Amino acid sequence: MTTLTVRKQDGAFVLDSGARASLRTGWTWRCGEIRTDTGRWTVAPTGRRRIGFTAQGEHGVPVRLDPGRSHVPGPGGVARWSPGRCGGELVRDGHRLAVRLPGRRGGPIRVEVTGEWAELELVVLTACFALMSQRRRRTLIVMAVVSAGSG
Repeated sequence: MTTLTVRKQDGAFVLDSGARASLRTGWTWRCGEIRTDTGRWTVAPTGRRRIGFTAQGEHGVPVRLDPGRSHVPGPGGVARWSPGRCGGELVRDGHRLAVRLPGRRGGPIRVEVTGEWAELELVVLTACFALMSQRRRRTLIVMAVVSAGSG
């Protein structure tokens, strides 16, 4: 098992995998851009509720994370994405990516990697975006409810 860390650095989230891989987002986390040594991808939710997410490049969608149907690059069987409140897990053919969000804002994101993954940096940063985007959506909803209740 390998443990990776994603940290915020100069306005982007940077993966410490040894390769140059980063994620940049907007304030609402509605979409973002992932850059790795192999290319650039736009990452975004597939619907309003931010349950499914895709990373799309000029040659299609190499990563789709959705509890109902996921796809990641490389050979192998069906990938299963299980997001949670503080993290998520992607499993395929006994290989596992477990992403844990920090308890406090600005802390590092921990990713435990078991097995071989094609386009590891792209898959990890897409999973991080998916979880942080869902967290941002929940925060914005709470802010709206509190604002409406106090007005």
